[in-house]
Amino acid sequence: MRIFGRFLYALMAVGIFLLVFTYSIDITANRFYEEVFGASLTDDTDDVPDFYYFYTSIPDYHKSNPIISIDQDGYQIRGYEIATAEINDQEQLVVLEYIYIIVYSDTEDLSLISEISLIEANTEDEFIIPLTKFKTLNILNGVNDKGQIYIPKELFLENDFDKINLIGKDESIITESALNITEYDFTIKQNLESFFQEYDALPDEETIENLQDDLIGVRIIHLDEDNQLNGSVLMVNLAIYFIVLALATYLIFFRRRKYD
Repeated sequence: MRIFGRFLYALMAVGIFLLVFTYSIDITANRFYEEVFGASLTDDTDDVPDFYYFYTSIPDYHKSNPIISIDQDGYQIRGYEIATAEINDQEQLVVLEYIYIIVYSDTEDLSLISEISLIEANTEDEFIIPLTKFKTLNILNGVNDKGQIYIPKELFLENDFDKINLIGKDESIITESALNITEYDFTIKQNLESFFQEYDALPDEETIENLQDDLIGVRIIHLDEDNQLNGSVLMVNLAIYFIVLALATYLIFFRRRKYD
């Protein structure tokens, strides 16, 4: 029984170590985004497009102009076309297109918002897209039923949704806006297919300019491996972890044995 208890203690120690390491990475990432954006994620004086550091970091390709662009009652709703692409074992190009949804406000409390509602007025059919906060920043992302930010384009094209609402946690309608999305709004797949037919490859950072649509870009790693972890933050957190671990180990195993 004593051996089993020590085994569980060791597992707990390893688990907490991994949490400390992950927490250190999150702190570094949050500092990076806060330094980039400051108090606002949309700065009219900056050359970087609104929300650039979010939709351009998603694999594998993105389009810079939004398919959904709504500014109403202090809220901004954006939907950017993104796509994953690969050449499979049969040397075939496979492209999956999605919409990356962002909800932002620099004046309103986003903690009161819970979801987006897509509505077809004629039939009153409704589809709910949950929203989740991005780290500690004042920005929300739409997620699918698996908690991922990939909202398939088929959801919009196979339904006649003509209204998009922001829904509060009390189920009240915060904003109500018109919505109009068509197949012609999506251009990444056809551009990648044309490129693949000509070059028998996928475009990268050097060849992306050869696409017909110059609004399409390749994934940008904003927080790369060289700066995704701050060494000083990690050392401080690990020092605290090992001090607490040593103290707990002493109190649980050695001090108790002294009095047994």
